[in-house]
Amino acid sequence: MDLLSARATANKIGEKARSVNGIFPLLLLLVLTFLLMLGLSRGLDDDLTNERTFKEEHIDYPKTNRLFRYCNSMMLLKKIRGPNDTCKRKHTFIHEKLDKLVSICTNFTTITTCKYPSRMDCHQSQMKLQLTDCKLIEGTKFPGCKYHSQPKFNSILFNCDELGPIYLHGIVEDS
Repeated sequence: MDLLSARATANKIGEKARSVNGIFPLLLLLVLTFLLMLGLSRGLDDDLTNERTFKEEHIDYPKTNRLFRYCNSMMLLKKIRGPNDTCKRKHTFIHEKLDKLVSICTNFTTITTCKYPSRMDCHQSQMKLQLTDCKLIEGTKFPGCKYHSQPKFNSILFNCDELGPIYLHGIVEDS
């Protein structure tokens, strides 16, 4: 009797092992699908972060009403600084709607050569834009930075991705 019951128990254990082996590939597929979706969502988040960062750092539309020391107050307000909390040497605020820059990104006639080599195309605005150019005049550590503000009406050079502008190369000075 003991031999028969041992065989029956072994058969049950074998059936359970076979059923677990049948589930393992399914579980592995589920985990891999989850990791793939997580990776894709991170890529999308990075794209949204790039656009949000460009907008937060460079777009000031309509222009904030700061009668005195526009650059000093805006650099503090938007917490714009260099690496390791150093003062950023130069920064540009764009006083145009983000939609206007997005439309430049989708216009292939604005593609031009980048000042610095890049994987992405550079776009130069064909129309002049309302800008404020900020140049560091004093300080080394944020928030002790002082800037000179200079309103400008120039074209700009910037990189785009599928969602819009992501990196401002700078102002295109009139020749």
